[in-house]
Amino acid sequence: MLDKIASDGSATRPLSLSYTEDTPHKSCRRPPTMDDIVWLLRLSLSLLIIGPWIGPAAGSCVIAKRGLSNDLVLKGTILTTEGASPNSIVFVQSGRIAHVGDVCGLGTRGEDASVLDCTGSVISPGFINTHEHIDYSTIRPFPDIGERVKHRHDWRVGARNYTMRTVAVNGTVFDATAWGELRHIFSGTTSIIGGEMVPGLARNLDFADGLEDGLDGPIASYDTFPLDDPVGIIRHGDCDYGPDPIDQATATGYHRFLAHVGEGVDEAAANEFTCLSNLTFDTTPAPTGGGLSTDIVAPNFALIHALGLTDEDFSMVAARGAKIVWSPRSNMYLYGKTLNASYLLEAGITVALGTDWLPSGSATMAREAVCGAHAMKVMYDREVPAKVLWEMATINAATVAGFEDHIGSIEVGKLADIVVFEGDYCPEYDSDPDPFAQAIFAPEENIELVLRGGKILLASSELGDLASSSTCEMLASLSNKMACVADELGFTFEEFEDKLKGVYPAVLPGIPPYEPTCEPDDQL
Repeated sequence: MLDKIASDGSATRPLSLSYTEDTPHKSCRRPPTMDDIVWLLRLSLSLLIIGPWIGPAAGSCVIAKRGLSNDLVLKGTILTTEGASPNSIVFVQSGRIAHVGDVCGLGTRGEDASVLDCTGSVISPGFINTHEHIDYSTIRPFPDIGERVKHRHDWRVGARNYTMRTVAVNGTVFDATAWGELRHIFSGTTSIIGGEMVPGLARNLDFADGLEDGLDGPIASYDTFPLDDPVGIIRHGDCDYGPDPIDQATATGYHRFLAHVGEGVDEAAANEFTCLSNLTFDTTPAPTGGGLSTDIVAPNFALIHALGLTDEDFSMVAARGAKIVWSPRSNMYLYGKTLNASYLLEAGITVALGTDWLPSGSATMAREAVCGAHAMKVMYDREVPAKVLWEMATINAATVAGFEDHIGSIEVGKLADIVVFEGDYCPEYDSDPDPFAQAIFAPEENIELVLRGGKILLASSELGDLASSSTCEMLASLSNKMACVADELGFTFEEFEDKLKGVYPAVLPGIPPYEPTCEPDDQL
């Protein structure tokens, strides 16, 4: 046995020099040159490449070699749509993924890169949250008064004698939005569709100015009231909502159109989808404008919530290639039920996960996944594999947002939006060791590294040598973690936290405070 030598010359983990049938070197496709041999030996010693894989047990990243450039080589279990790939490496160069797989394919590239040994940890694309109202990120969730409603206007405006749940942005929109983006970054989310944005921090996929480093192209369009009904209009049998609803020509022109449709469990919620999917349903204009039904169901359309849709409606969604954004916690808390996500997936519908907002939804994508798994079990007696939930938060979400060619998976050429998760799988929600569960159910304390376009936004203290002393700071409320966001914010996180003292925290425990329920309403 030989000890691995860290950048400071100290010995860390033991390195086995015995070859096995699983040794990654055996997949090399050409005889190595002498330069290759020298480089591969050097990298093997740093990465423990030829050491045996012991499964997704608890692990943590350490710096095996401190490089001269900002490029990174990460070794661990890489999560892909094809499955988990243990003992593999990701090479990040100039903010993009330049290599994925074994060390042989790397060749002599990466000589100046820093090398991180993340054995026992999982390497995942950053989560993509396709449903937020990010400017409501400083307020605490609604208190549970035990009331479940039939339609969103019941709680929004107190329609039909329900209790109106008032909510307002706490402080400035800029501060609330930045605070919410920090909360998501600290929990492994690197991209958001949320209706507001601030420069830097997470990618804002619904704003051209918010796409951030390396990403460009048409944005996703996001609409909370596609029928122009923010005042609380509820209809059944016609489409006499507001005077300026979405129309077919406008919707068709969007790269992606994500809209709240059918948020409720009654005929009024179902009516919304009919008005957006049937040109002949209402052909009589309303006296004040609008009033006509349209048909916008197409591959570029994603329905947020969609609780009011029937099986026949979902058949149309599937046939047309439209998509669904699933927010189970907010559904369960407000309406007492949620969609059967397994049924939708089996119908061929792309389903993405979204947290909704703090008042009724999840504070993090991990908690939304926990709720989704629980809701499917208690409502439909269906076990949703952790990998399926992980796909909803990564590649499915990228597809819904229209950026699947750039983010959402660890593939060569894509942007290096990467999160590394340490720790064990979640036994409460996954009975067998599962690297996908290790990621999708992870609490904030299990996150070791967050990269957006190769830039470090969060890192464990063990990786402190990679962090800039001028932009990174230890988080007092998250043990052994460093936030590297001062250059993004223009001030330190500590200064920002002190300014917003008393608001809902951006750094959260495993179960966030005042978290809304994920239990169904037995009366439905």
